[in-house]
Amino acid sequence: MVALTANPFFLDQEQRRWVEDTLAGMNVEEKIGQLFCETLWNCTSEESDVIFSEIKPGGVMFRPNTAEDLNKFTQIVQERSDIPLLIAANFERGGNGGISNGTYYGTQMQVAAADSDACAEQLGIVAGREGAALGFNWSFAPIVDIDENYLSTVTNTRTYGSDPDKIIRMAKGYIEGVHRYNLAATIKHFPGDGKDFRDQHKVATVNSCTVEEWDETFGKIYRELIAFGADAVMAAHIMCPAYSKFLNPKLTDREILPASLSRELLQGLLRDRLGFNGLIVSDDTHMTGFMTSMEREKAVPYCIAAGVDMFLFTINHSEDVDYMRKGVRDGIITRERLDEAVTRILALKAKLRLYEKNNKQRVDFGQEIVGCEEHRTWAAACADQAVTLVKDVNKLLPLSPEKYKRVLLIPLEGEKAGRYDNNPQYRKFRRSLENEGFQVFEMDLEEMPGIGKTGTGIRPLKEKYDLMLYFIGAHTGYRINWQSIVCGEIPCYTKEIPTMAVSFNSPYMLMDIPMVSTYINAYSESDYTREAVVEKIMGRSPFLGVSPVDPFCGMWDLPL
Repeated sequence: MVALTANPFFLDQEQRRWVEDTLAGMNVEEKIGQLFCETLWNCTSEESDVIFSEIKPGGVMFRPNTAEDLNKFTQIVQERSDIPLLIAANFERGGNGGISNGTYYGTQMQVAAADSDACAEQLGIVAGREGAALGFNWSFAPIVDIDENYLSTVTNTRTYGSDPDKIIRMAKGYIEGVHRYNLAATIKHFPGDGKDFRDQHKVATVNSCTVEEWDETFGKIYRELIAFGADAVMAAHIMCPAYSKFLNPKLTDREILPASLSRELLQGLLRDRLGFNGLIVSDDTHMTGFMTSMEREKAVPYCIAAGVDMFLFTINHSEDVDYMRKGVRDGIITRERLDEAVTRILALKAKLRLYEKNNKQRVDFGQEIVGCEEHRTWAAACADQAVTLVKDVNKLLPLSPEKYKRVLLIPLEGEKAGRYDNNPQYRKFRRSLENEGFQVFEMDLEEMPGIGKTGTGIRPLKEKYDLMLYFIGAHTGYRINWQSIVCGEIPCYTKEIPTMAVSFNSPYMLMDIPMVSTYINAYSESDYTREAVVEKIMGRSPFLGVSPVDPFCGMWDLPL
């Protein structure tokens, strides 16, 4: 039963009438179409033709494209739909989550390091204002996972850190920000990522909390944000064995399913115990965590039958639609369950008053708001507040050409992540140092000590360089992959040459370079963070960041 007048919908009589009349006028095929939220990687008519073949979907998620293309194409897809579409993007870090030339405000962890309610809300405002200007109405953010496992390759800077209270505070600010511009907010990834070091894109992962632990941490977050008015919850391909068994003691270990397919977690926990009345959307169903839980022919309809309202993405559009149709025909999805899911989808559209926009109108400001000066100013201020000095044991800072004229700059960029946007800064960082008066040299491994080399010693290094500076870019993996076995670019010269490092992504890189005496976390790779870092290492600006996680990873030697 969907409570249309209750949180998070709060529909008035006109809105309720639209939901009820629209549902009553739909046939089964149209209802099945509403269950799908498809993805568009590029703004092309060919892609659009595919997702509108067979059905008319209930929603579309765009991957980043230019503001110019999106401004045109969001309108095109709306015009192809009889019922207004939910149009979504991963607005986790500002406008650039859906708009390639949108404002990259900063990662969620950067916002948490700034420890500012204003920054939290500004992140949502930037996402909401830029998204709304181009026809978006749904944000797949904020992420409310708890970054407890420093080896996790998927949470990390995407989160607000490891403190549930700070996560709640930051997420509330974001939700307020996007709500200002009539974008629905989605909290994810239920039942909570960050315990397991593995990635649900590649394997079904596990939230290992006991029932009591979950209630006090992840449960506290979801309970408060649901009460605050989160519009949607994204059900992830993450298992929570303790809660599944608590709610259904008959379950065997092999029968436990990830949240996206689990009646226990969706109905028993999220709906009944947490009281969530809003829309449940699955996470990406291409992910291995979903694919390996049951045969796809069964999983597609069972996802809806278990309690998900909207199915995120298809692999083969025609095939997945057929699986869903068959699930309705065979009674896996009952007519009552189908109507309940579609009612929630329509209720969210009614809350956003999409039916009033005739599928065509934009908000009252144009696409020039995308990447505007005000948003860039806010992003720069957040970066200035967030950069964190983790340690400066030997008091290297501030730097100056008088103290450290000759700098050996070592870039550690490693494997490209490929999923999350950033603005590579290494070349600009080098130029910034040169503009400050430093002589900057790049490492040549052939000139460095190493196995099998003769004639290369420590004394020439000490004579040639005054400082070794490691630039750890956002493309670096969550562990450092050294090219050398010994010596080479590894910071094994710290007793010979002053050494420091700046990480522009993961806050945990110190675990691989504990011998570096001066270490800085900047949390995102952008012009704003680079400029802030330079100002601070030169002593013209204080370090203001408050680490949202333990950068020492609980290890004894890292602070030394």
